[in-house]
Amino acid sequence: MVQDETYKYSFKMEPRTASLYVQNTGRQKCAGGYRWGPGVRDHYLIHHVLSGKGYLEVGDQVYSLQAGDTFLTFPHTSILYYADEKEPWEYVWAGFYGVEAQNLVEGTDFGPQRPVLRDFYPEEVAKLLLAVYSDYGTEAWCTAAITGRLYLLLAFLIGHSTHRRQAREERDYAYIAAGYIMTHYEQPITVEALAQLVSISQSSLYRCFRKKYNMSPKRFILEYRIQRACVLLEKNIYSIREVSNSVGFEDPLYFSRAFKLIKGMSPRSWMSLREKTEEK
Repeated sequence: MVQDETYKYSFKMEPRTASLYVQNTGRQKCAGGYRWGPGVRDHYLIHHVLSGKGYLEVGDQVYSLQAGDTFLTFPHTSILYYADEKEPWEYVWAGFYGVEAQNLVEGTDFGPQRPVLRDFYPEEVAKLLLAVYSDYGTEAWCTAAITGRLYLLLAFLIGHSTHRRQAREERDYAYIAAGYIMTHYEQPITVEALAQLVSISQSSLYRCFRKKYNMSPKRFILEYRIQRACVLLEKNIYSIREVSNSVGFEDPLYFSRAFKLIKGMSPRSWMSLREKTEEK
């Protein structure tokens, strides 16, 4: 294909009801100044710029686009997009809709106020969107294939979205802090020290623990220490003071109160109940 040639290859699917459905897909190298709109569509339309430059207008906003950028237009929203006069763009697109479409789009970084993703994994997005285009056809298997390709594209956009990355980071913060607790429980541990360990604020660490473990960091420390205490008490060879010191409690009385808070009874009562259970 000669680079200076303009072309347009597109394919439109027959409308039907589905949870997610590709309505149209295509690839186009535009002439300078080529435009679509202003107008509205009744479906989502995602474009990835393969080369050149162009512009997208949504309301009062004008977005300057270039190779590597991806943009999404929303249903029933007035839009205008056009190629640069000197370096007209080439892009690949797919239009889609369905009852699942809105929820899937909301999981990505796209939004009505953010229709453009700049330099967002451009090679991967181009490959996935070109795969949608390459599987077009009128046979039944083509419909299944092209829909599957669209799911893969949206899954990639969701999986690499900002809030997903933040969620993964939050889980990692809690995981690292919990790992430290489980290997240093016999030593003094403060929430402040844990937050410093993972380089976030105490309030942020608290939110991370609530999301991952459904408890505060302080509660996690307490429950893990009592869990380890039970392991030692089961051996029936250590005193309450020895167990208390071994799991990070300097004061045996405080240890007994903490044990009762978690287990509902004192350490001695717990040991007695366990012995009676074993005798049976």
